[in-house]
Amino acid sequence: MNGKNDPVYFDLETVALLKETLDDAWAYLRPEQRATMLKTTLAERILKLAAQGERNRESFLDAALTEDAA
Repeated sequence: MNGKNDPVYFDLETVALLKETLDDAWAYLRPEQRATMLKTTLAERILKLAAQGERNRESFLDAALTEDAA
């Protein structure tokens, strides 16, 4: 069964990609944006897309940095 709330597992290469993308997205934000944004929000946006099967770094960055991606 692969229900909506079932855990999703990522291989080590994907985990590394997700971490790098999160760090890049955070670095992309201006200091005043960082003051009002939680890094976990960016991570959630990236992970949501990754759980759907996406593995494109640019798509992850777009999702992390776009408010309506949530």
